Parts: sequence; C-alpha cells; structure tokens
Amino acid sequence: MADRLLRLNKSAADIMVVPSLQENLSNAIMESLACGTPVVGFDVGGNSDMIEHQINGYLAKAFDTTDLAKGIEWVLNSPDYESLSTNARNKVMREFDSKIVIKKYISLYHSILNKEPFSSVTRA
Repeated sequence: MADRLLRLNKSAADIMVVPSLQENLSNAIMESLACGTPVVGFDVGGNSDMIEHQINGYLAKAFDTTDLAKGIEWVLNSPDYESLSTNARNKVMREFDSKIVIKKYISLYHSILNKEPFSSVTRA
C-alpha cells in the first residue's frame, strides 16, 4: 500500500526539485524519474548520472539558485513535457532497472576476479 501511494504521489507531481548541495545516487531522484516526473537539481555528485540536461530534467549549475529557478521554469513551460516525462521513465528502466544493475555487478565481479592478484606483481 505504501509503495502504491508513493508512486501515485510522485506521478501526480509535474516536477521534482532537488536543491541538495551534495548528492550521491539519490533515491528521490530515481523514484521521481521512474514515475515519469522530470527532475531539476544542481549538477553535483551523482545527479548527472540520472538527470540528463533538457532531456529528462534540468541540471542547474552547481550552487546557482538563479539557474535552478530557470530550470524549474524551463520544465514547467516545456512545449514537449510529454517527452521529458517519457525520457525520465526510460532512463531509469534502461540504466537502473534491477536486472540491468545485477548484470553490471556480475560483470564487475568477473573483471575483478580475472585480474592478477596484487601480491603476484613483481616488485622492483
């Protein structure tokens, strides 16, 4: 029930604004994008891994509140808001779906396991 209400809440919004000055890989951003809600945030930390500037949201210059306000206005007045929304959902499904992430982890583990151990490196 709580998950359903969260989806309805995020889907009902026209925009998600994340004015954080520091971020890693924000669940709030990912959840909003997954619900098809474009996101506006500063270009800090992991935000650029999820927000594609003027494709599924707006990446404002770091710490520039005027640019953040410009991004909010840009999204709300976008003549092609439906594409922003579609691109938001597609980004998460294409890059952050659990099946995709699992394959990336397996690939990473294989690449690590196939490397020569540090202890076998010849030292000068």
